Amino acid sequence: MAENKDIYKLGQSELGSIKDIGEEIRIDLELEDNIISDSGTVYGKVLDNEGVVLEGVTIKITDTDYNPKYHAVTDDTGQYTIEGVEAGVQYLVLAVKDGYGLKQGTPFIMQKSQQVERDFVISPDTSASSSLIAGDVVDIEGKSLEGVTVRLYNINDSQPVLERTTYTNEYGQFAFFDIPQGMYEIVASLFGYKDNRTTLVIDGPGQVRNTVINMVIDPSSRNGTINGIIKDKNGVPVENAYVILFEVREDEQGKEILTPIRTTWTNSEGLYLFEQVPQGNYKIKANKTKETL
Repeated sequence: MAENKDIYKLGQSELGSIKDIGEEIRIDLELEDNIISDSGTVYGKVLDNEGVVLEGVTIKITDTDYNPKYHAVTDDTGQYTIEGVEAGVQYLVLAVKDGYGLKQGTPFIMQKSQQVERDFVISPDTSASSSLIAGDVVDIEGKSLEGVTVRLYNINDSQPVLERTTYTNEYGQFAFFDIPQGMYEIVASLFGYKDNRTTLVIDGPGQVRNTVINMVIDPSSRNGTINGIIKDKNGVPVENAYVILFEVREDEQGKEILTPIRTTWTNSEGLYLFEQVPQGNYKIKANKTKETL
């Protein structure tokens, strides 16, 4: 026998009253289309792998490109119902709960007024006991630092053990996934800044640890070097030449003022090198003396 379906919503009229004997009145009613008849319902039940009903499981219906369309949450009996699902469309259905693995059900194409049952059995997520360590790396002004090398050391034993290495993105962010319980040290390094060391503890399953790492400028790393070759007029390197480094400044009249600040000697290749030189303008002077009789 064919199923009978309502094509209109059950309507209700306005109140009509017969007050006089033999009075005749008129009550009209305009029926609305039953839009539910152009859609369907998805329902079902969710259990764990031991057959226990699960409350608070999110059931999500998407299109075939995983664009979200509908969702519901299971009640204390593990059941859910999603009504008004548009007919004539193919859907995917997913079940997820914190601490459990994501489960995808059998796809379906909804028919008008169809009742689609999708039950799920979901299992605990074995990785749910592992934790996440994430953070932001900023300078002393709070600006995000990109390209910072971030290393994670396990310090449970007497000697630190390098576990992971990553780098901050353009937002200064980093993350270490699937971290077991234990004590850890995060070391953040970037040229021009002092290394930052941060200690934290993962003392339970499924934890999320977030930290902000503040990087301080290292003055010594901001200094440069000056090197060169001292040669004679024939282009021959001069060994043991005496080299003076001058800082160059200008007075109020724009006259150049040279102030000697460092000295060194050339090696056998005529090479000299001044290290840890701060930002500024410089010149060198060099000479070599020879003992005469």
